[in-house]
Formats: sequence, C-alpha cells, structure tokens
Amino acid sequence: MKPVLLATACAFALLSARAQAADHIKLGFEAGMSGSLGIIGEEMKKGLDLALELLNNKLGGVPITLYTVDDQTVPATAVQQASKLVDEDKIDIVTGIMSSNTNQAVRDIYLDGGVTLVGALSGLQQFAGKDCRAGAFYTSFENEDWDDAVGRLMNDKGIKSAYFLGADYQAGWEKIDGAIHTYKGKVAGKVYTPLTQLDFAAEIAQVRSANPDALFIFYPGGLGIAFLKQWQQAGLQGKIPIYTEDATANDMTFPALGDAALNITQIGNWSYELDNPENKAFVAAFMKKYGRRPTVFSALQFDAVNLINAAVGDVHGKIEDKKALWAALHEAKGFHSVRGSFKFNNNNYPINNIYTTVVEKDANGKLYQKLVGTAAENWVDLYHQDCQLKG
Repeated sequence: MKPVLLATACAFALLSARAQAADHIKLGFEAGMSGSLGIIGEEMKKGLDLALELLNNKLGGVPITLYTVDDQTVPATAVQQASKLVDEDKIDIVTGIMSSNTNQAVRDIYLDGGVTLVGALSGLQQFAGKDCRAGAFYTSFENEDWDDAVGRLMNDKGIKSAYFLGADYQAGWEKIDGAIHTYKGKVAGKVYTPLTQLDFAAEIAQVRSANPDALFIFYPGGLGIAFLKQWQQAGLQGKIPIYTEDATANDMTFPALGDAALNITQIGNWSYELDNPENKAFVAAFMKKYGRRPTVFSALQFDAVNLINAAVGDVHGKIEDKKALWAALHEAKGFHSVRGSFKFNNNNYPINNIYTTVVEKDANGKLYQKLVGTAAENWVDLYHQDCQLKG
C-alpha cells in the first residue's frame, strides 16, 4: 500500500475506534476510609454502592468494574493510590475525592493521566478559581459555600460575638475563613487543631473563658463526635449555641453522640426532608438497604454517580471523546439530583441552594435533622469569575 493510502487508512481506523462506544468502563473510587475521618469515606461508599446497585452496575448502560482505594486522608498515601489507579488499573473516571488535602495532591495526577474526575465532597477554593481545569467536576460545593451561609445566619440571629474552631488543614482554613468572611460580629477567637487531635479540653477551656454568644466548629466525622461529647461533659451544651456544617451531627454519628447532638444548628446543601421525587426514592432505598436515614456524604456521592451515568448515556458510551463527555457532564441534561434542580457554574462547581437544619427528637424520641429553612438560594461561589477552564 502506498504511504499516503496507508496513512489515510490508519487515520480512518483511528476515527472509527474513537466513534465506537466503550464496552466496559473502569470506575475508580478514592476516599479516606480509615482514621479519624474514615466514617465519612465509608458513608460515601454506601452512596456509591447504592447508586451502582440501582443502575445494575452500569453507567449509561455500559458495564463497569469498580476499583476502590483508601487514601487514609493522607496526601502521600493518596498520591500512591491515585498513581496506582491511573498507571496500573488504567481507570477511565474517578469519583469520591473526599478530603481537601488529598484532593489537592491528586487532582492533576488523574487529569494528566487522562482520567475524568467527578468529585463528590471536597471542593477546594483554588480549584474553583484560577487553578480550575476542564476535566474536573465537583458535584458538592466550593469549600466556603456552606460557611458563607453560616456567617450570614449568625448575623440574622443577632450574634454579636463568635468563637471559631476547626481542623488544621485546607478545608478547615477555607471553611472558617468563609464563615468569618460574611460574619459581621466580633471574632472572639480563631483556633485550628491538628487533624488527628481528639482531646479538646484546652480549646473548650479557651471558649469558656472567652464566653462568646456562639461557637462555630468545623469538625467532621470522628472529630465532631469527640468534640461534642467533651463539650457536653464540660457542661457547656445549651449555654453557648453551636453552629456548624451538616458534616458534624447526623444519622451516621447520632448513635455515638446521643443527646450531645441536640439543638445544634447546621448548614448544608441537602436534607432528607427535601420534597422531590428523586430524594424521596433515594432516602427510601438507602433506609431499606442500610436500616437508617442517609447523610449528606452518601447523598452527594449518590448524585455524583448518577451524574456520570447521565453523561455517559448522553455520549452513547463514547467516553474516549473527552470533550463530548465533559460537555455532557457540565450540561447535566439527563441528571436528576436528590437536591432538586442542579446546574454547574462556568468552573464546574454547582450553584446550590443551602439549607438550615436543627437537631431535634422526632415523635419516637429519635434524633433527626429537622429542616427549618433555606439559608441561601442559588448560591454561587466567590471564585468562579477567576476561572478560565483549561485542559
């Protein structure tokens, strides 16, 4: 065959291969499923497993193989695990991406390795703004979103002074800064504690001494359990109201917290009391499978899987066409979120409603998160205008 004809034939074959739908998808799931935040990763895995079960272990009608790794919420471990998923397992899409410190370490490993990323929890500020990239999508939030709303809520409640406590890592810094950014009262104190610290006696003593009108905390998972139990034991429960995120006291942590969770005001972008068909079906399916109500962690991961499913379906399984897949993810046309309406902003971060819940007891005396209002409608993160999506 002449060189020109050979080149033409090769080019045609390549285009034909690209036009064919995938007959199999390799899906990666990375989260911290051990350590002080391990219960969060395990909860996200529950949302993932339920979504895949309801989809018959397919995405867009294409069968999948799932590859799960535990990054232990440690950046060095996350790099090792992400490299394995990319180089050895050769995954096509990754989801999970639980914590900000590991997200920061692995995002570019995935993207540079040709893997599309659909994160379901961590939403780094820098990735929402000037360091955004076209192949990364975050179905959850920008880290400050909920906390911007907390600051505004404390203003509305007439809180004149507030103390701020949080875990000493990227998410903790961004979330406390977000709350302080919108809060107009006096900052009575701002303290960060190590991510592995579970003894808060010194910090609780400092808050007692400052005697603020309210306390804001960012202590998800096991950190929140430890803090709230010690707060109760110190006799401060009910004396200084606590404001926090929907990551602290929920149906995952209620068994360990008991009444230490009562009356905490929390902010989040989902509630099991949201009245839409997708949410009702999700909550019912989760309760049937796991015997309790879901949390925001499982809900957001459930959403991420269903977004991927809709996008793969929209491109008819042709996931090798990255630009088409990314466009389908961004447009989210066939995706029906448990949060109701869903829309991505220009930076592939969502525009969210943000809700207020309070921990109370239901008619049977069981703890639950009562939906009490909408803190912000169609909230847009503060950094999207700095985003110019690049590959």
